[in-house]
Amino acid sequence: MIEEQLYVLEEKEDNSDRKAKIESKNTFMGKYYAYLLHKKPLKALLIAGAILGFIVSIYLMVGGGLSWWWIPLSTMFIGPIGLVFFALILPFIPYILYGILIVILEMLS
Repeated sequence: MIEEQLYVLEEKEDNSDRKAKIESKNTFMGKYYAYLLHKKPLKALLIAGAILGFIVSIYLMVGGGLSWWWIPLSTMFIGPIGLVFFALILPFIPYILYGILIVILEMLS
């Protein structure tokens, strides 16, 4: 009898957790982050960041005189982490730009 009550209580908690997850996914940002946090988009972003980091570091090494050790650094860390960070703040960019615009307009007034 007590085991049945515990089972019903656990089932109710499980249902409320599911409802909370579904409600958080109804907004644009919730849907965006729910999709982004799957493994395939993050893997693709990390690979694209590594490729972009490699290309930029080669370009800067040949044209700008950077050292050779920037190639593995930008390929392994700077490029992938930067691209993933950009993807995570992408929904907040309109708010950031709006804040910057407000500050600039306040400075001009």
